[in-house]
Amino acid sequence: VLGGMVMAYFLLDVSFRDFALRIPEAVSVTSLLIGVGKAPVFAALIALVGCYQGFHVSGGADSVGRQTTVSVVQAIFLVIVADAVFSVLFGMLGI
Repeated sequence: VLGGMVMAYFLLDVSFRDFALRIPEAVSVTSLLIGVGKAPVFAALIALVGCYQGFHVSGGADSVGRQTTVSVVQAIFLVIVADAVFSVLFGMLGI
């Protein structure tokens, strides 16, 4: 929300006050809490994949680059899958 406020101020000439007054109309509390709740799950997935792939580095810098690429691809994939799972679960719950 803070990032959106800053971008709206600089790019769209929307004052901080106007943004703060309009945000409750545009974003429900439920949506905000869902976003705040999903973020730590995504962060944990990214950190776990990065650590797991980091433990598989062997040899030199070439291996570091290869494992970094693998970890980025795996992390992106897992975040997309986790977001899909969240969407299905929240849909089943009617949220």
